[in-house]
Amino acid sequence: MKKILGVGLVLLVAVGSFVLPLWFTPADAPVADLPLVPTANFLPARPAAKASANSQSIRTQAAGRVWELYFHEGQRVRKGQLLLKLVEKLPSVAQQQLQARLAQQQHTYEALVASQPAAPEAALAAAREQLAATREQLSRAVPMLSFAFVTAPADGTISGGLVRAGDYLAAEATVAELFSGPLADTTLLLSSVE
Repeated sequence: MKKILGVGLVLLVAVGSFVLPLWFTPADAPVADLPLVPTANFLPARPAAKASANSQSIRTQAAGRVWELYFHEGQRVRKGQLLLKLVEKLPSVAQQQLQARLAQQQHTYEALVASQPAAPEAALAAAREQLAATREQLSRAVPMLSFAFVTAPADGTISGGLVRAGDYLAAEATVAELFSGPLADTTLLLSSVE
């Protein structure tokens, strides 16, 4: 019974919100004579990629995969507000040690190759095996993950979101455009001609 009353109430409100403005229209003025005043609601959307003097690109500092977005098209943001979170891979301590060891072994191997007539073949084979083993260990080493954050550089309105969650971004990649001009008037204006 409560559900039926609830649905009936919703339908009543919906019909009333449609019919009520018609009651306020003057009876002697035909609807066709009322002027329509275009506002921001009726104008076509601007292209998001169009750069102007009032807009600036929001860029990432680090490379990484977009983990979470905290903005949407047309949102008003303040300077320093968090816009997105990136996951970046950093070399772990084990990876750094293995890279240093690999560089040292590569240098030793190149020195052995340079002194080839004097270097025994067994020493060259052992150096190659060490290089292969270190490369294999390095390929299995797990990197550390860290979050990098992108914040709004100034107050403004996001005028073009160019990324989605899951996208991989290079360093200095453009995330969105920030429009710092005045807000568009979205007030719906109705008037009648006398």
